[in-house]
Amino acid sequence: MRRAAAVALAGLCLALLLGLLRMRADMDDEFEAARSLAGLLAQLGQLADADDAAAARGLADLRAQAVRQPLHHLQLLLRDAEGHVLLQPPAPETDPLVIQGLLALHRALSPGSGAQAQAWRLSRPGGGHWTVSLQASHESERREALLTLLGTLALLLLCGAGLLWVMRWNVRRALAPLDRLLAAIQGPAGLDARALQALPAMPIRELERLAAALRQLAAALDEAEGRRRLLSQQLLSLQEDERARLARELHDEFGQRLTALRVDAAWLARQLAGDAALCQVVDGMARQCALVQGDIRSLLSRLQPFGPAAPGAALAENLARGVALLQALVDSWQGSGHAPGLACRLELAWLDDDGQPQPWPAQPAALALWLPRPLWLALYRISQEALTNVARHADARSAGLRLQLQGGQQPGDALRLHWQAWDDGIGLPLADAVLPRGNGLAGLQERVWAQGGSLQCSAVQADAARPGLRLAASFDTGLLPAPED
Repeated sequence: MRRAAAVALAGLCLALLLGLLRMRADMDDEFEAARSLAGLLAQLGQLADADDAAAARGLADLRAQAVRQPLHHLQLLLRDAEGHVLLQPPAPETDPLVIQGLLALHRALSPGSGAQAQAWRLSRPGGGHWTVSLQASHESERREALLTLLGTLALLLLCGAGLLWVMRWNVRRALAPLDRLLAAIQGPAGLDARALQALPAMPIRELERLAAALRQLAAALDEAEGRRRLLSQQLLSLQEDERARLARELHDEFGQRLTALRVDAAWLARQLAGDAALCQVVDGMARQCALVQGDIRSLLSRLQPFGPAAPGAALAENLARGVALLQALVDSWQGSGHAPGLACRLELAWLDDDGQPQPWPAQPAALALWLPRPLWLALYRISQEALTNVARHADARSAGLRLQLQGGQQPGDALRLHWQAWDDGIGLPLADAVLPRGNGLAGLQERVWAQGGSLQCSAVQADAARPGLRLAASFDTGLLPAPED
């Protein structure tokens, strides 16, 4: 409103300045017209006493002067004794069609008073005379008034346009922060609490109250999400603890019993060394015990892939060991699935902060690179679940895992970890509908979310007959120093 008032005040000042300039121009015109009329009448009086030749020359000069400097709102007509016109007003200027139309409209609405001309005689030598007729010009005054009115309207139009432009600029500037509010509220993933908390101070009091309320809401949502994420991590930790307990019981119970069975089978084989048929049966029993022990060891590795955490390494896990476990997981699914010969591979990449490829750390250097153990465990579990779904449901011929790290390679450097799992199977046409209901994908999404990431599902080739499926997630973490022994 202050800016609008400033524009209105500027318009008034401009109108006053133009009015003063117009007053000066009108005064000069009136003064010049009065002086021209006085000079014209004085010259007519002098020409009346001159002879015919001098009068003719003087009348020619008067005609030229009337064209150069016409009378102001007056029409002068000079006739001789026979009624011949000696001096008449110059022809009016041709106005644009718009001016002519407005003049015709005003002429129809206000035709004028029709005042009679003032006439008198000038005696000439030899007994003749001239007749001088002077009459007020309605059309000249009408035209001047119309031009003044149009100038005033143009000034008002200019001031109105300037006022509207300033009001538009004010409104756009005042409501510009609403774009950030809407972007934070209507983000691609819903309400963005971080964007709401980062809202700057609003230039309008009402918007600032709205932004303050949204900041408080974002803070409450962020706190609630933090508590929910902590609860999810605790539930997942309980699951891993339960798996660890089952692994210990399987190791303690079945390991001892199978070892005892193998010892008994070895003793029995020695006792029956003379009977080939019985020795073959006993050897089969020993082989079955060995296979069962191998299956149990495989089950124990799936239940507790990283093994029991050492006291110093409870929160960190070696990069090389994590990659080796992922490679072993990929190798275990080679040739599996409904389609014969499922091909699985693991892709590794390291980018710097600018996104340029960097060499993957060599094995000796990798010994000093440690990542949070919960993150490694989550990566292993989501990879395990993704490959299991591919083998069971995707009918795929090839699948793979991709692990891409972006950041420095020194302890303490920030790191962004990108994980992908893909296949060329039948795909998942309704991924958004399946995610909330499916146990596998829902659990995978829960693990990703518990580590601060979000899971995206998309087709590898959207228009293909076998679109495949790509699962992707990103995590923000950092390299940890090597734990103390």
